[in-house]
Amino acid sequence: MNSVETRMMEAIDRNRKKIHKTGRKIWEFREVGWEEFNSSALLMDELEKEGFEVQRGLVGKHPKFDHKIDMPTAFKAVFKGKEGGPVIGIMLEYDALPNGHACGHNLIASAGFAAALGLKEVFQTTGSVIVFGTPAEELEGSKHYILEGGYMDEVDLMLTSHYGSDWGSEVTGKAIVWPTHDNWLTFKGRSSHASSSPEKGRSALDAVILTTMGLEFLREHMLETNRIHYIISNGGTAANSVPDLATLNVELRTNDSAELNALMKRVDNIIKGAELMTDTTALYKWDAPWYCATPVPGLYRLAAKYAPDLGIDESRFSFGALPKASSDLGCVAYKIPSVEITFPIVGEDEPAPVGHADETAAITGNEFPLDQSILAGKLMALTGYRIGTNPEELGKIKAEFEKNYKE
Repeated sequence: MNSVETRMMEAIDRNRKKIHKTGRKIWEFREVGWEEFNSSALLMDELEKEGFEVQRGLVGKHPKFDHKIDMPTAFKAVFKGKEGGPVIGIMLEYDALPNGHACGHNLIASAGFAAALGLKEVFQTTGSVIVFGTPAEELEGSKHYILEGGYMDEVDLMLTSHYGSDWGSEVTGKAIVWPTHDNWLTFKGRSSHASSSPEKGRSALDAVILTTMGLEFLREHMLETNRIHYIISNGGTAANSVPDLATLNVELRTNDSAELNALMKRVDNIIKGAELMTDTTALYKWDAPWYCATPVPGLYRLAAKYAPDLGIDESRFSFGALPKASSDLGCVAYKIPSVEITFPIVGEDEPAPVGHADETAAITGNEFPLDQSILAGKLMALTGYRIGTNPEELGKIKAEFEKNYKE
């Protein structure tokens, strides 16, 4: 590392206790999506102390229905350095699950905070650093609303992180869609007494069950990488009454954004069939999908190449893995060159923690995971600095992104 990069790492090390405390406090707050008031306030306060101009609360835009989305726990924090220089974005998450930080979003916050402190130290004469607070990833997400609201327009390169089974830098994630959460997929029928006048009823529950049967038969004839999940969240109120309302919460996932659109159409036809067979009406509309990232393999490999300068073995980075889960990160990485540094939070001889498990929630506030998040933050900062200050390298990454981008 050169002297500037060393200074960047030293700035992170000087603030180690502060970063630890921030990640630990967010772990203690354990606030679920859209309710992260203490967590977001803590991050905004700390960034303001470090010289960032903080916009508290953002009003995003729905990418499909074009209405405004008020997000009081979202924020944009800008450190303005050299005018006209590169703009590096950093995305933080801080929402918990009902069982706590079982997905380690407090560590995403601490890693991003560390990266912001490092880049801010050296970007005064280089460019600008923008930190985005992105709430509710475990619910409907917020990154697509922030993106569509224009808050990310100036970003050249986006950085983020997540704990994983080992070190990584690739942005992978299945495309996902669900019906809007106001109705999910609700069938409306007609109630009647189930014994004395069943012929007068039109069972919404029958429509839900027929839909699930159609989804099960569809599984055999869709790509093996596709996923369909559902629960019946409302099946009626009494066994002796024909249910006039029933609701299915359903999610679709694919490894390709175009395949997601095709799968949605097939599910639409199943729903129409259930309507016809039961003489009921389906009330639903698909929400805006979370799409797959536009791949930038050159960017991922550069981040891995920089890792040995921080004592991380480059061979621990693997590429080309099939995506398993989904994140609203994909919505941003679809439009902006992005890298996600994944990092282990247990020792090499220990089994990888299971996402969303109680056992994982119990450890994400501990010292070792927090230390690992700081190391991930250092790699984020080093990646952002080396690419951001190298116009030729940044140009190559943008060109690769444009080549791989699909409308």
